[in-house]
Amino acid sequence: MTFKISTTNSVNFIYKDHSYRVFKPKTKGQDLKALTKVFRHCECMLSHYSKVLVARIDLSTKSYSINNQAFLKFIKKQLSILTKQYNCKVSYICARERNTSSNHHYHLAVLLSGHKINHSSKLTYQLKHAWESEGLGSASLVKHPYYLMHRGNKFSIEPALYRLSYFTKRATKEASIKAHSYLFSKLEYSTEHVDKRFNDMLLVNPAITYQQNKKAALINLDNSEAGGIKLLKRLSGISSTQLIQSKLHRSLKYSDHPNQVNNAEVPLQHSKNRSIHMQSDRSPYANRQHKALLSVRFTRH
Repeated sequence: MTFKISTTNSVNFIYKDHSYRVFKPKTKGQDLKALTKVFRHCECMLSHYSKVLVARIDLSTKSYSINNQAFLKFIKKQLSILTKQYNCKVSYICARERNTSSNHHYHLAVLLSGHKINHSSKLTYQLKHAWESEGLGSASLVKHPYYLMHRGNKFSIEPALYRLSYFTKRATKEASIKAHSYLFSKLEYSTEHVDKRFNDMLLVNPAITYQQNKKAALINLDNSEAGGIKLLKRLSGISSTQLIQSKLHRSLKYSDHPNQVNNAEVPLQHSKNRSIHMQSDRSPYANRQHKALLSVRFTRH
């Protein structure tokens, strides 16, 4: 898949009144129920940690199986090892697919605290070695293998969600077997963040969005790309890695609904099993908590 989000390879997906750009399959479309579960899973992880690492790896099987028992045994063991190794919650999102090969393969994403680990190389090599040493098949290290999601910061979260939305394309999924095509860790929201109003801010915090818009205005005044990136890093505290990744998504804009074009020309999808309301703009004053967050005044530059 391509990593630069554009209007030709993505569609708008509505989750909790906010619009996100997700992968646009060439055929058969998206499994919206599975896609909603991906969003919820990321939201759950962000309720536990304000920074979450998403690491990607592909696993090819040695032989075809009508079930996922070998993978489930493998991932259960690895999650136990990683939990002790990094002393944090470790979860996964996985898609089983079969295309032209006689065997099936798995697209795997492992999620864990970004405070414990902020780069994927050690983790992915560890998973690759474990999969291959157990004789389960071969593992492939993918391009741009990780993302760091910051709670409430849509600028950092949307590229990760776009990448994960590739998992939920209907194409290459096996329709005639009992094995599940989508596999997730069992994960619940942190008890500290069970309030639905707060959950809405796990992916999009209006205060953070407002700050990013203000910073973007400053960047636009700087004609030097290097100077602009330096200024953004200084003002926002976003890591160099995050800024490098952002180059892969140049079409994203610093707004609550990035990369928007004429809505009449862009396909729109809605999350499943949720009450969805279309709004031209999400009010930052939905409750007192939001209002308090936005009480900080910004000086004009």
